[in-house]
Parts: sequence; structure tokens; C-alpha cells
Amino acid sequence: MLSDDLSWFLALAETQHVGEAAAELRIPQPTLSRRLARLERRMGTTLFDRHGRALALNPRGEALRRRIRSAVTQLDLGESEVRRLLDPETGLVRFDFMHSLGTWLAPRLIHGFVRAHPRAEIRLHQGIGTELIERVASDEADLALCSPQPRDEGLAWLEVLRQPLALCVAADHPLARRDAVSLADAAGERFISTPIGLNSRQLLEEVARDEGIDVDVAYESDELSTVAGLVVAGVGVALLPADDPYLHLAGTVFLPLRTRRTREVGLVWRADQDLDSTPGLLLSAARRVLGG
Repeated sequence: MLSDDLSWFLALAETQHVGEAAAELRIPQPTLSRRLARLERRMGTTLFDRHGRALALNPRGEALRRRIRSAVTQLDLGESEVRRLLDPETGLVRFDFMHSLGTWLAPRLIHGFVRAHPRAEIRLHQGIGTELIERVASDEADLALCSPQPRDEGLAWLEVLRQPLALCVAADHPLARRDAVSLADAAGERFISTPIGLNSRQLLEEVARDEGIDVDVAYESDELSTVAGLVVAGVGVALLPADDPYLHLAGTVFLPLRTRRTREVGLVWRADQDLDSTPGLLLSAARRVLGG
């Protein structure tokens, strides 16, 4: 590994014990002690405070540890990049997806990729849509399954589905027996939604604006499953995607919403991404799974 000449310091900083670090690195203790001594001479200062045989990372050592950790991460990513260019079947793809898609859609894509490319490595991360788009743009992730479509010209987008919207109410709510509703039918209700700036909240605000009404958002959560759970508890109503099977909790009723708005979900990647690489294999696998 390119990072081997740096990672010994991370092991020592983690264990803060020469003997334990040497055993972990499978090198003699005197060798590790000499490496530390050379590094401290080069830096012109101590990086650990000595307490007998025990070591304690000092502020100077902590500053170096943070930088070395970042450097090791980048070196390892660089090696992975070279390997996946040489053989995409054994490379790495960093795949992000929103929490609300982690119970059904993301596993379908992951399963299709792993089945087709069993030797490839896939590293997963979950988060909110705006965060995931930023991670792809900054090369912290290769592909993300998220919503809504980004407006950054440096990013590519493949729409995979459009979800109709529904008003989610408790089973004993007065509107629960309706066949369909408009948002205005619930204008006096307390709403549960995601925080301002997230896609679900944006959709709620757009539908309310379309109908010329104001909505009272009394409770917020990043997790749509939590939003649905609060509806079951009877503390409010919510605007949710109608066809997410894992949001249909016992005690909820999803009423089709009369609106032209939908929740768009898609895959985003950097426009300059080499599609012959491992991330390109995931994109191809996703197209097969989704029939796109």
C-alpha cells in the first residue's frame, strides 16, 4: 500500500503504546521506536508525552494525526482508482442513498450489482438528498440515489421513478374515508414534515403554494419513517410519497393527493465519470434492474 509509510503513525496514535502498535504492525518494537524518533527529529518537536512506557498523544501529535489520516484516505482512494481502471470488476464504487430509499429501492440496486459483479467492492453511505449531491460533486461518493434532480451542470442524472404524493393521516382521522383529497382539505391541520430545505418539505410548500394555502408544520424529522410514525401517534398529518411500501405503517391511511407534483428519484454522478470504471458497472447494473 502507498500509505504504509504513514499508517504506522496512526497505529501508534490509536494504541498509544509502542509494544501494542508494533505487534499490530508486525514489526519489531525497536524499529517502531526508531521510526518515531526520526519523525520527531524531522518535525523538531515531540508528538507524544512520555509517561514511563506509556505514550499520550499531545496537541502537536493530534494535529499531525488528523492530517495523516486524511492523506492515508486519499492515497487508498488513489490506489482503488488505479485498480478499478485496470480491472473494474475488482475496483471500488462508493454508493450513497437517501434513508427513505434504504429499505426497498437501494437494496434492489445493490443486489443487482453484487450479483453481476461479485468481486467488486461497494462502500455505502446514507444521508439526506442535498448532502448526497454535495458528496458526489466533491468526489466523496461516485453515485447517489437521491431526490431531487441537481441543477449542477457538472453532474449527470438518470431519473429512475416519479412517486405520486399522498396525504398520510391516522386511521381514525375524519378524512380517512375519502377516496382522494386536495391539500386544502387539511389546511387547518398540524403537519409533520422534514426540515426546511429538504425535498419533502419543498414539495409540501410547493403544493401549498399551488393551492394558495398556508400549512402549519408543527413537527420536523429527517426520517420519513419517523414522520409516518408521528402520524400513527395522532399528532398531525403528512405529505408523503404514496408508493413507498415501508411508510405504510399500521394505523395510517394514504389518501391520493390531487396535484400535478411528484417526487422524482434518480441516480446522480459526476459528468466526467469514466463509465468503463467500477462506478460505471453500478450504473449499468441499475439500468438493468430498473429496466432503463
